[in-house]
Amino acid sequence: MIMVGCDVSKATLDAAWFDEARQRWEQHAPFANNGRGFRALRTWLKKSTGQDRRSLMLVIEATGVYHLPLAQWAYRQGLRVIVTNPGRAAENARSHNRLHKSDSLDARGLARYGRELDSPREYVPDAPEISRLKALLSRLRQLDSDLQRERNRLEKCPFLPDSAPLAASLRRGIKQRQREQKRIQGAIEALILGHPELSHLHRLLCSIRGVGKITSQWLLPLLYRRQFASARQLAAFLGLTPIRRSSGTSLRQRGRLSGLGNPYLRSRLYLPAVTAITYNPDLKAFHDRLIHRGKTPKQALTAVMRKLVHIAYGVVKNDEPYRCPTPA
Repeated sequence: MIMVGCDVSKATLDAAWFDEARQRWEQHAPFANNGRGFRALRTWLKKSTGQDRRSLMLVIEATGVYHLPLAQWAYRQGLRVIVTNPGRAAENARSHNRLHKSDSLDARGLARYGRELDSPREYVPDAPEISRLKALLSRLRQLDSDLQRERNRLEKCPFLPDSAPLAASLRRGIKQRQREQKRIQGAIEALILGHPELSHLHRLLCSIRGVGKITSQWLLPLLYRRQFASARQLAAFLGLTPIRRSSGTSLRQRGRLSGLGNPYLRSRLYLPAVTAITYNPDLKAFHDRLIHRGKTPKQALTAVMRKLVHIAYGVVKNDEPYRCPTPA
């Protein structure tokens, strides 16, 4: 298997692969990040490697949305693709004492990183309905952030001289964003109701006491394709796995969250966890046991967040609604 590193930017992409026979790197001038450039890349790879497309694997760094056209085109062409985490690729480059940085060197670094990966997960494009759901959720998140910023600005207005026009402008902006927020939320609900499988999974997730329709919408893209082999994998992906640091007698750090994953999505699980320890007898008992064992309230609540994720994974995997034990 030949690993081809592809460093993608908005306008161009650099590609590199290591020729074992000649013991040298093969590279090309940057290709355009469009269909014409992709076809030129395919022609160059065929000529320079002499290999069938199934013997090539593109290693692409996730760069916002700029990598998606190449990844989707390569998948349709039968090329195997890995979309890697930029942070992990950068750590790998530092482990090889790479001091300089350029697009061509980044492409080499990605190819080297791909060769060192153990059982890499190949890229598979999202289903169209999941792509639409992700886009709508992303827009909803942007509106949430915009609303919070506008409210913070409005809060400062009383402390500014002659701020009445500014406050009026901010109120209009807040109302406009709130209306747009309702439109996007309506579009999300219509998308879920209009798709049988999404609607079914949504009902399963909403059967969990503590997980409402909003939290379910955010979990659907993660659980729809059943891309995680276990509930622990899903919790680790969300950064809800505790990590410990100890060494000899000098380092004894208390367990804390890994901090990996999407912090916004992780924050969306906080209020569901608070609701769960109030209305879900099973999770309330779990929370109380942890407190009794000496865990802090924050640690116990974090464990409830992780437990909610495990339950969500379970109801989807078993295709059965959650059965909450009835209180005695």
